[in-house]
Amino acid sequence: MQLPPSLQRALERVIATQPAATLEQTATALSNRYREASTGSTPVITSPLEAIAYAAWRMPATYAALRAVFKRLAEAQPNFAPTRMLDVGAGSGAAIWAAAEQWPSLRRIVAIERQPAMARLAEQLAAGADLPPITWQRSDVLALDRLPESDLVVAGYVYGEIEPAVRILLLSRLWKGTNGALVMVEPGTPAGYATMLSIRSELIKRDAKILAPCPHTGECPLAARNDWCHFGQRIARPAFQRRLKGAAAPFEDEKFAYLIAARRGVPPANGRIVRHPVTRSGRIELQVCTAQGLQHITITRSQGDAWRRARDSAWGDGWQNEHLSQAIGDSEAE
Repeated sequence: MQLPPSLQRALERVIATQPAATLEQTATALSNRYREASTGSTPVITSPLEAIAYAAWRMPATYAALRAVFKRLAEAQPNFAPTRMLDVGAGSGAAIWAAAEQWPSLRRIVAIERQPAMARLAEQLAAGADLPPITWQRSDVLALDRLPESDLVVAGYVYGEIEPAVRILLLSRLWKGTNGALVMVEPGTPAGYATMLSIRSELIKRDAKILAPCPHTGECPLAARNDWCHFGQRIARPAFQRRLKGAAAPFEDEKFAYLIAARRGVPPANGRIVRHPVTRSGRIELQVCTAQGLQHITITRSQGDAWRRARDSAWGDGWQNEHLSQAIGDSEAE
């Protein structure tokens, strides 16, 4: 995966306005502040320099995670064609760019961002780009009386950063404003996973349809194993980011946890591959989350279609009914 060329050029233009050494020092300081921050005390970005440094450091990875999740939503609901989007805690606008790439049907976007420096940068990056019209609201989402009803509601890397005492209030408002699908994304850490579990539980109480990653609404089988559900997306590092991070690798892997809930619909598969498939001589081993628990499945060449599908599958893909039942039966027979 790569950044859209127009976004990369826009980032390069704003980065070029800042001295390289100062930008690197600011990005490093911001990264340290975020790591050290406690829940609900997200560091405030107050200057254009800090906003640019943060976007240069984090925007490619954030875009990659959101783009990957939007692809999962499109797979779950192929006919989903949102026209209205709400982006809460929009930051530099990564979710907007990712959604516009996925759904040309978008006609109106409302973006809420409480940090003015970040909102100004997002507007600067979007200026002249082929994006739907964006209305920016520079406000704390919890200070708003109501949220606009939208086909697609997104909260990326936001929910876990607010005070636990007001999270349910925010989730209630987000869900109330969701006419189609609600997308929540958090870091792919044990803490991010725990946040997703709490969101999942609350949404199930509200009769939400969980489309992904969960193929069921039962207990998460990873919780009992002291493990956590997360996924990854690789993205090419632009040259400016390699310089900023002093990184030799031309790519980075963003780990994330996510949840997609909708007013209607069902999961497109009854299983989800929750780890990288392991390919060995003549067989492929999958770890699949199902309503029956975590299944360790072995697919052999003799299984024909199931083999071909396993060969083409990746971490995070769904695993369809007929293949799952066949594979479980074969693995139990072994």
